[in-house]
Amino acid sequence: MRCNKITELLDLYIDCELAEETRARVDRHLLRCSECAFEVRSLEQTRALLRDAFPSAESSPAFREKMAARLLEEFADQLRPEPIRSEGQWSLPFLRENA
Repeated sequence: MRCNKITELLDLYIDCELAEETRARVDRHLLRCSECAFEVRSLEQTRALLRDAFPSAESSPAFREKMAARLLEEFADQLRPEPIRSEGQWSLPFLRENA
C-alpha cells in the first residue's frame, strides 16, 4: 500500500473498523514507513487527549426519544416498512422494487 492510501484509512484503522486483510496490509506498511507510523501515533495521542479533556455526557431519555422520532420521520422513505404479521405465513422484511 502507498502512503496516500494509508492516510485515507487511518481513522478506520484506529477505530478497528477495517477488514482483517486490509488491517494486516496497513500494519505491514506501518512497520516499513516511519512517517505513516508517526501519523498513527499522533492521531491516537490526539484522540486520547480529547477524550481526557472532555467528560463524556449522557443524553437524557427525553432527548433520545425526540431524536429517534425525528430520525424516523426524516428517513421514513428509506426505512423498510414493518413486516405484515400473518398467522399462517412468514413475512420477510425486504423492500419492494416498485415501492
